[in-house]
Amino acid sequence: MGSHNGLTQWDHTMGSHNVFKQQAHTIKITNSVFKCKYLLLMKKKMIRTNLILFLMAVVFSVGSFAQTTHTLVTIGDKDYSVEEFDFIYNKNNNFSEEPKSKKEYIDLFVNYKLKVHEAIAQGLDTMPSFTKEFNYYKDELAKPYLSDSKVTEQLLEEAYDRLKSEVNASHILITLPTNPTPEDTLAAYNKISSIVDKYNNGEDFNKLAMQYSNDPSAKQNEGKLGFFTGFMMVYPFESAAFNTPVGSISPITRTAFGYHLLFVHDKRDNQGEVHTAHIMQMFPPDSPEEVIVQKRAKIDSVYQLVLKGEDFGSLARQYSDDRNSATNNGELPWFGTGRMVAEFSQPAFELDSINNISEVIQTPYGFHIIKLLDKRGIKPFAEMKEEISGKIARDERAYQGKKVVLARLKDEYDFSENKAQTDAIKAKAKDENLSNDDFFKHFDQDDQNIATMADWELKTSDVMAKLKSDRQFERNNRAASVDNLMETIIDEAILEFEKSKLEEKYPEYKYLLNEYHDGLLIFDISQNEIWNKAIEDSVGLDHFYLANKANYYSPEKLDGILFFTNNKKDLKAAKKAMEANSDITADTLKSSYPGSQVMEGVFEMGEYKALDKQIWKIKKSDAKVNPDFKYLWAVGELLPKKQKELSETKGQVIADYQNQIEKEWLVNLKSKFSPIVNLQALKYSKKVDHKKK
Repeated sequence: MGSHNGLTQWDHTMGSHNVFKQQAHTIKITNSVFKCKYLLLMKKKMIRTNLILFLMAVVFSVGSFAQTTHTLVTIGDKDYSVEEFDFIYNKNNNFSEEPKSKKEYIDLFVNYKLKVHEAIAQGLDTMPSFTKEFNYYKDELAKPYLSDSKVTEQLLEEAYDRLKSEVNASHILITLPTNPTPEDTLAAYNKISSIVDKYNNGEDFNKLAMQYSNDPSAKQNEGKLGFFTGFMMVYPFESAAFNTPVGSISPITRTAFGYHLLFVHDKRDNQGEVHTAHIMQMFPPDSPEEVIVQKRAKIDSVYQLVLKGEDFGSLARQYSDDRNSATNNGELPWFGTGRMVAEFSQPAFELDSINNISEVIQTPYGFHIIKLLDKRGIKPFAEMKEEISGKIARDERAYQGKKVVLARLKDEYDFSENKAQTDAIKAKAKDENLSNDDFFKHFDQDDQNIATMADWELKTSDVMAKLKSDRQFERNNRAASVDNLMETIIDEAILEFEKSKLEEKYPEYKYLLNEYHDGLLIFDISQNEIWNKAIEDSVGLDHFYLANKANYYSPEKLDGILFFTNNKKDLKAAKKAMEANSDITADTLKSSYPGSQVMEGVFEMGEYKALDKQIWKIKKSDAKVNPDFKYLWAVGELLPKKQKELSETKGQVIADYQNQIEKEWLVNLKSKFSPIVNLQALKYSKKVDHKKK
């Protein structure tokens, strides 16, 4: 087992088992162009974490846009089509609280493009920070077009089906070097094949694991991995486990670690996750018996206090050796199968009621008392789809979709490989007498094509540049790595070529890429021309405030008491008492009318619908209604509206001043760039039935 650094960091790391675990990060997308400065700030901040929503949406709708374009707006020598306008209008106007007509929206579209033109005129699109960020989004947006959508959907469904189950298996590993030679591969395969023969002749699988497995933990655990679920192992290993029937051995399975043989003991539904707290008396592995006896006596005494009803969290803070959790009343993070050692996990899952307490249990790290705080099952597919998609993107199964796309592209573009040249490169790489320098010198004057497609060629010099930059391609690894490296270089070059064609082939990709390009520029230019200017121009801000003082005041308010009730008789009686006695207190009302709610303080128009109606005579108010009470009555003193000083309302004044600066700036931009709008192009605009969406 790995070393203990607090139970919250435990992992079920049986030998190489931890190496198989997979991690993933998810990304999402925002989808706004015409937003105020605040939303642009949020877009800039959150765009990386929101990208995957678009990726998942577009991956199943590639090629859904028409190719023909019609110019709607011209600014300088740049034309903007009604098709791009439709894309942005439909995507953004749908979610607006105040939808605009297309003619109204044209003004926003023109203003948006004017800001972009000014940003480019100032060279903001050449700044390294912009280039880096834009290229990141460009790469992310391209991903759905470089992976087959049907394969992606199948992988999503397969992954969720596996996450719903757990497999209990043992395994035997025959390792391979990082870059195995054909001789290494053959020797390892023959060895594991001989183990299959021994099993088929009646030998026990777990005894064979102890004797032959290269997994160091097999000597102690007989190759037993316990239960695990999807994404806890590398994909080929996971597939072998889930595809093998209970009581059977898997086919010989190759992973990056070597050859595996699995025996499946059991399968069950996913147990979900548990939230627990614990009190721990810790001792290191191989502790002397007297230390273990002392720790057992200590935990037993604490257990008696738990049974007597003393507060579990208080006892954890006082007595638990796991200080990471003790400071939080012993609470541990949620965990599922395989995330804790079995000695802890099994009794935790066996607790069947919230707040149940386990008996004292022992793990390799010490003694524990476990309290169950909560349980939850696996979430529905719709809720997990985004998370699963992110994990697949970081997992080797992601290549399954790319393989299908590569095959399609090779056929679409009439791919041809110069086999004689690739074989020559591979042969030279496997020549152990050549240094790397000599290898590369050999091809200095040989720049034949490696592969060709329509409008594309991959030359020997391109391949050599890639090999020079790859750390795997060193003299001692060349022979073992060259086959895979050559295949990878060719495949990546094909995908890069396809990326260069995406804007031409898929207008929806082009429009969304433009949106990211423009959105980033608008953020930068708005920061320079609007937001910072308003904040830094204290004299201008003072003048703006003085010119618009009438807009900044505290509205009329009620300083008094609100009485809530569901009893009409109580309402009538309380109303009478409140109007008759101006000094009546909230406490008096509470004690006189049990079941009511009384609030005392200063209340503004728009807080409660009934208050607006009674005090300010507003018949149709958008204010809230207290969901727990039918009736409300209020008494108190009306406080008149009051002029706000600049210091009291500076944030609002800055925002309004920014709006004025923006309006003046846009007037100047229209004068500078003279945009031309072709309203006739709207006849080509597509109508979208938003109700069907």
